[in-house]
Amino acid sequence: MSSILVRDAEPSDADALAKLCTQLGYPTAAVVMPARLDRFFSDANARALVAVDGNGVVGLTTIQTRYTLNHDAPIAQITLLVVDERVRSRGVGRALVQEAERWARERGSKRIVVTTALAREGAHAFYEKVDYAYTGRRYAKDLSR
Repeated sequence: MSSILVRDAEPSDADALAKLCTQLGYPTAAVVMPARLDRFFSDANARALVAVDGNGVVGLTTIQTRYTLNHDAPIAQITLLVVDERVRSRGVGRALVQEAERWARERGSKRIVVTTALAREGAHAFYEKVDYAYTGRRYAKDLSR
């Protein structure tokens, strides 16, 4: 695989971002991506990153930081990570996670967390491979009902 460049996502990446979200199981239209990216651009505590190789955008991650009452330093959270299924296991995910971690440290975070669905065994193996530990459960409630 050619070298991987990690950079901030741009509105012109909308088609690729929509395809990646759809691959992850979240069908998304490209037309909504610029507005969603605008929310990240206007939030100093959030960043959307893409991985690019010679074929274009091949990965996406979003990271956010927040303060909590039980920690002095901000907590960072990877809120989305997807690598194009055609190039998985070639270092794209690792490059995205490394840049997310660097950005989090730069903002004073001492801890980074990520959640992943129970059925995503490949994701679990990936996170353990890049030194993330299984620490507990996540619960969710759909408020749209």
